[in-house]
Amino acid sequence: MAGWGFDAVLTPVSMPRVTRALGWPEMEGTLSGVVPDVTYRDGTLRVGGALLVRVFDGAVVVDHLNLERPFGVVPVLRTDVVVRNLDLDLLTRRFPLGRITGRLGGYVRGLVLEDWSPVSFDAWLGTPEDDRSRHRISQRAVENLSSLGGGPTAALSGGFMRLFEEFPYDRLGFGCRLDKGVCHMRGVAPAKGGGYYIVKGKGLPHIDVIGYRTEVDWAQLVDRLLSLGVEGGPVVE
Repeated sequence: MAGWGFDAVLTPVSMPRVTRALGWPEMEGTLSGVVPDVTYRDGTLRVGGALLVRVFDGAVVVDHLNLERPFGVVPVLRTDVVVRNLDLDLLTRRFPLGRITGRLGGYVRGLVLEDWSPVSFDAWLGTPEDDRSRHRISQRAVENLSSLGGGPTAALSGGFMRLFEEFPYDRLGFGCRLDKGVCHMRGVAPAKGGGYYIVKGKGLPHIDVIGYRTEVDWAQLVDRLLSLGVEGGPVVE
């Protein structure tokens, strides 16, 4: 089958305008990229360069982008994403997770979408190793992150810890490897007594968020993400 190709430069586009047009929570920053060697051959669109999104005082890079059957009934998209040094304070002010300060990095490797729905990937988002910024997490964020990992809900429901609006933490992180409709979850390190740390506390008042689920149905996890703030709670040690 005959094909075609071209090179392109994406002039920086305002992210507030893009997110408003898509009906998403408004994000500050720009979308830009150098896109060399865009080709379409044998039913597959391939992008040789990377798209760069500068957002939340950091960057998101989309690379190795291939789109099979873009004009077919079930298109398949494959790509890799790298998240670099996002400001968690700016990020969590835009979403209902609860306020967190610090920096966030990570990746989504081997992302495959079939008919625009995820079918496989390996994703990780967490505190970068070289992050020296101030680390604080609010009660609401503690409760919501705990709900993702299946932790108990009673620890912040009353008593001494309820007196604090935020807690210091050492690092945080959450990973998901999606395979055959199941998310295989992990955290920053194994926890004492079982499970894994989603948030590893530091200093006083000390709080750890510990996840116990290692496998969860992807559709259920998406529903849980969409209902953040409704259920969940932390393990306090």
